Order: sequence, then structure tokens, then C-alpha cells
Amino acid sequence: MILRTAHADKVTPEVTGLTTPISIWDVPEQGTRGPKGKYDRSAITAAAVRLADAGGLEAATMRAVAAELGMAPMSLYNYVPAKDHLIQLMTDRVGAEYRYQELPAAPRDAMVALARQGRDIARRHPWLPDAMRRPAVIGPNGLAYIDCFLGLLAGSALDMTAKMELISMVNGFSVSYGGLEQPGAGVSLEQYLAAQVATLVSAAATGNYPNLATALSQSAPSQQRDADEIFDSAVGRLIDGALAG
Repeated sequence: MILRTAHADKVTPEVTGLTTPISIWDVPEQGTRGPKGKYDRSAITAAAVRLADAGGLEAATMRAVAAELGMAPMSLYNYVPAKDHLIQLMTDRVGAEYRYQELPAAPRDAMVALARQGRDIARRHPWLPDAMRRPAVIGPNGLAYIDCFLGLLAGSALDMTAKMELISMVNGFSVSYGGLEQPGAGVSLEQYLAAQVATLVSAAATGNYPNLATALSQSAPSQQRDADEIFDSAVGRLIDGALAG
């Protein structure tokens, strides 16, 4: 799931090639022609998520999803008019994995915990950052996320614009961060982070990067902190900076 502060309700065919509203939730679940369909969008979305989890966003083609369900490819378009619509459903579906009832009572701690959940969702669904690059449409689960976050910000001095900016930043950061934590087969995240530190130290020693060398001489990057500590520190700085502004 990705949240942004604004989105268009409709687009022209020249922009996207679509003649339907950009939001899948503006399109009726069932078409008006023919008998009632055998499938529903929930089953189609679940199949698409399974395919994307296994092979990336490019694996969840309309043809592949139809084959997964044992239906004719053209029949799928009766339920989901376009691939962008399918991706909207997919991103909103994984947004249902947030567990708001488990958030801490303190608002700032709850924001960090919410960001941590977003990171974990992106780890479980590595295709999610790619889906974020598609046209931004907020579905029901995205609206639930916004509503929860606004509740956490109710006691802050931020105006509505600043609140929405913070929500977008935290959501985008956590999902992107989780997507980056995919170092590759046979390499643990700790090994990946250690290799990054070693690269910085080695580069600084060449003398070609004076600002990097100066920064490292003042405080070398720690190899002892685990990935959770690094993430919590980074997202905490983002939240604190926004709240202070």
C-alpha cells in the first residue's frame, strides 16, 4: 500500500488508455451483461498476490491470474478492467495486514510500530514497492490506515496538510525500506549491512571522498546494531522531525 496526499478521480483515455474511472472502487463488482460470474474480486486478488509473492509484480499478469483460477483471460476483464486496477486491489489487500489493535498506547510509539508493520508487510510482499509507482488510488484499507494515523496525530499541533505529509512519508519510507531489505538468495540481512559498512570504510580510505572520511572519523557506522534498531532509529527521526516542525 502507498498513500499520497492527492489523487485524480478520473483520467482521460489519452493518459492511460482506459475509459473507466482510475479507481477500481468506482467500477461495479459485476458487469451488467451476461449471467452472474463464478468468481469475485477477492478470489482474483488473492490469486494475483500469490503470483506476485512468488515471482514479482511482473508475474501477476492478467493472463497468469486467469490461468491460476482456471478461467479464460478475457473473462477476467469482466471483473477487473485493467492491470492497474488489479494492482490497486493487490496493494489494498495487503494493507489489510496491519494490526491496529496491537499498537502501543503512546501515539509516538504507535507511529513507530505502525511503520514497523508496514516494513514487515513489504518484506512479505517484495513486489509492493514496485506497485507504489503506479497511479495512486486509496482503497478501503488505505483509508483505514489514514484514519488510524490521524487518530495518533490528533493531539499534535500539525495542520491537516502536514499530517497527510507525515502519513505519506512514514508509509512510503517503511514500505520502501522493507523492499530494500531483500539482499538476495544466500545472503542474510546482517551480512548485507556489514558489507555496506565495509564498503564505506574502504571508500573513505582512498581519499577520494573527503566528506565521507571526515564523517567516519567522527563516528564510525556501527556493525553491532541489528536491522530493527536501525529502522526504528531512522523512522523515529523522521517522525520527531515532522512533529517538531
